Amino acid sequence: MTAAPRQRPRTCVACREESPKRALIRVVRSPAGEVALDERGKLPGRGAYLCARPECVEKARKAKALSRSLKTEVKADVYDRLAERVSAHGDGEREREKREKNEAQKELRLLLGLARRADLVYIGVDSVKSHSGGEPLLILTAAGCSDSVKNTARGLAESGRHVYLDAPMDVLALSSAIGADRVQAIALPGRGGLADKIKTLIFGHQRDFFSMEGRAALEQNEGV
Repeated sequence: MTAAPRQRPRTCVACREESPKRALIRVVRSPAGEVALDERGKLPGRGAYLCARPECVEKARKAKALSRSLKTEVKADVYDRLAERVSAHGDGEREREKREKNEAQKELRLLLGLARRADLVYIGVDSVKSHSGGEPLLILTAAGCSDSVKNTARGLAESGRHVYLDAPMDVLALSSAIGADRVQAIALPGRGGLADKIKTLIFGHQRDFFSMEGRAALEQNEGV
């Protein structure tokens, strides 16, 4: 079977960044000279593209970028409709991200619960420290935990043996997930199926919801 040809990226007339066609909003000048938003990206005529960002709409409005690209006057109401479309797009994206974040946190709670029931979780910073001289660990701290706990976890990971991640769960959520009280830090064996699933969850499917510090830690410890 012949593979479908890849579409070339399009350039936003405001910021001049290239993006896939589906990620941009197309504005079209029809053969009759009318300017309209092309909701499905298939209307005939000369097209111009904008990022779905308010700043790009306003930049294009001020610079009359659409008028230059389409070689015709683009009236204010077109920009008003663009602004409305971008606002609705942003609301939808935020809702989608919220749902994905909730799903990721739910799955993380499930994985931590499984690890706890399998007696694989070292609870509390003292327990994590006492086990740090043995096998490689995956160390998690709760969001909003104390600086001293974070510094301890960070220091343990500096050797390169352990991975430290700042989890997207506060103290109450982390404590609830493992059935303990007021837990700021935990660890589990870093070379195990549950640890691998947690890493995949964090850096495979939901990487935007976790700290840059945790991302760097995993990238520096890919063998763990």
